[in-house]
Amino acid sequence: MEANKKSRTERKKEETRKKILAVAMDLFKRQGFDKTTVDQIAMEADVAKGTVFNHFPEKEAIIYEHIQSMIREQTPAMLEYLDKLPDTRTRLIAALQKTLEWMHIDLSNDLFERHFIYKMSQWVHAIKHLDRNVSSGFSTVMEHIFKLGIESGEIRPDWHPFVVGGLEVSHFLSALLWVNHPELISINESIENNVDCFLNGVKNELHDS
Repeated sequence: MEANKKSRTERKKEETRKKILAVAMDLFKRQGFDKTTVDQIAMEADVAKGTVFNHFPEKEAIIYEHIQSMIREQTPAMLEYLDKLPDTRTRLIAALQKTLEWMHIDLSNDLFERHFIYKMSQWVHAIKHLDRNVSSGFSTVMEHIFKLGIESGEIRPDWHPFVVGGLEVSHFLSALLWVNHPELISINESIENNVDCFLNGVKNELHDS
């Protein structure tokens, strides 16, 4: 009986979270991030303002969760696709292109920027506290690519998971420049260059000798 009660409580919390998320993202897209207040989100979702903060400590966290939900939903198909590609370089390029496609289709430039800033704060927290629990669907994809790379001998087995953040940062900085000034950068060339620079640091020299 208690287990069922807890299950109902958890389901209700999850339903409330999803409702807040959907309402907030709709407001962000219709009227902009800055013009959308937490009070307005609470009113539209028919919840208390404190309930919004219980689920999302700041508005940027809503965008972040929206993107993470989308990535988690697409991850199984992505992993299956990556398994069919021939090498680590090809897999990394494909993964970065696909995640950028998901985000850029769904977010305005302003929301993309807010997402990036919040994600940066999460990286800082993770590094400062050595917290590997701060991860995302994208991290799952990257770890899978590296696992395959180690198994094939392309990547050194002693790489540290936090180094993947370096590739993500360079990728998102390039993407941020691209969404604001597409005339200045070819995003596909940028992705390839970032991947090549990154792989020079983690490749297994024995594999190339």
